[in-house]
Amino acid sequence: MRYSEIQSCPISQWHPRPNLYAPRPSKSIILYNQQIRRNTFRAAARDLYTEYPFSFSLASFCILTACFGLIYANYVYRSYIIGEFAAYPEPVARHLRRALYYSNHDLQPQNAIKYYTKALDLATEMGMDPLSDEILGVKFQLASFFEKQIHQPKMAIEVLERVKQHCEAWVEEFGGLERQREKRTRVLGQMVRVGVKLGDLYARPDVMETEHAEESLVWAVTTLLKEQERREREGVKEGEGNWIGAEEIGGALE
Repeated sequence: MRYSEIQSCPISQWHPRPNLYAPRPSKSIILYNQQIRRNTFRAAARDLYTEYPFSFSLASFCILTACFGLIYANYVYRSYIIGEFAAYPEPVARHLRRALYYSNHDLQPQNAIKYYTKALDLATEMGMDPLSDEILGVKFQLASFFEKQIHQPKMAIEVLERVKQHCEAWVEEFGGLERQREKRTRVLGQMVRVGVKLGDLYARPDVMETEHAEESLVWAVTTLLKEQERREREGVKEGEGNWIGAEEIGGALE
């Protein structure tokens, strides 16, 4: 049929409408046909098992294993691949998945750093809070990558020092605002943790900057205890939330 003929052909001729008034088989006939199919399938399966018991069992095992594998793969994909990055916009999550792949599965430092950087830049463009747990978590992950995956502790120190400076600047400018009490607690707590980690990194044998190590640890412990004492003296203000737990305080003081 030519194009001009198709254009002029009524749509009803392209997709003929079914006859809604045609007689339908009764329910008993449908059930009877279904029963016959089930019996035929069972008989065929029984005959196959009788004739090829080992091959039939192996094939059944492989089919069940494949089905389980598909179900598990779907669970892993939704729980870890999708669920783990649910807090991020999809464009940011896409870069993070690639960064983690090149960090943990197929170690390619340049690609890992590139995708971490892209994720952080895009998160900023999309208006994500640079001091949110999600974005700080990405920066901590990048610092851990430098330290543990490619053994560059000085690059990890550089990342964490920038995080600490950013947090300090925010606390000084906005930490006193009543509406920012909860965020102040969270950011201040992250600063303390970063200070402790910096102390560990500066004290590493391949860095060995003992003065900076002592300075970072003293600052972290002092900040932690000052906030703890303020809360005990003034009481916890509305909206401040919980401070660092006793166990973590004990770890910092060791």
